[in-house]
Amino acid sequence: MAGITTQPVHQRVRVGEYDVDIRTYGGGADRVVLVHGIGASGRYFARLVEELAQTATVHTLEMPGFGSAATPDRSLEMADFARINCEALAAAGIGPAQWVGHSMGCQVVTEMALYAPEQVTSVVLLSPTINRGERHALLQGLRLAQDCLREPAAVNWIVFTDYLRAGPLWYLRTLPKMVGHKLEERIGKVQVPVTLVRGARDPIVPAGWLRELAVARPGAVAVELPGQPHVCMFTEPAQTAALLREAALKQ
Repeated sequence: MAGITTQPVHQRVRVGEYDVDIRTYGGGADRVVLVHGIGASGRYFARLVEELAQTATVHTLEMPGFGSAATPDRSLEMADFARINCEALAAAGIGPAQWVGHSMGCQVVTEMALYAPEQVTSVVLLSPTINRGERHALLQGLRLAQDCLREPAAVNWIVFTDYLRAGPLWYLRTLPKMVGHKLEERIGKVQVPVTLVRGARDPIVPAGWLRELAVARPGAVAVELPGQPHVCMFTEPAQTAALLREAALKQ
């Protein structure tokens, strides 16, 4: 993971027929788990990890079929990814932690919090998908293309090469599961504190969608990062890390 000054401890955890790759940074008392979006890997969390690892122990997950984890034989629902992640964390001895998702990872983290509520202390959803008003694969592709024009070249390179690693087949098998998942119907059942974050220039996650999620989960904190695109934790890592630390205090 470019930019991080310390080498991670890497574990490949087998859960049934699935692999989850876990990389651990830092050694602070606070624990944070980062879950990537569709097609991505832990690499785009690099700048956020650099901030967080100064005071916390940070774990990045790479879910089945993404990053360095092997591709399964069948497609997985968001709840399947969640169960596999939770069981991998338990098998790795990673106790209760703040769980942070980005993009599709927000859907997975929400399902994780419902599957294993005893393992999570707070939930932070960065750029949560899927906007209910545009629940269509073609529209999501258009919004992704728009966002690419707003991201720095470094982000686009990381995401593009990660998409190549995942491969178009696995991406296309996962996409309908992501688009069909209704976050607005699930988030209200999360019991731990929830923080919702979007970049003000994110075409994938409009302001109205964030407000809808906040209404669906009474008590959730909604934050907008001025001037930031979809991969806001890369473009504004210090402020994102501060939001995570603030959210952890609410547990």
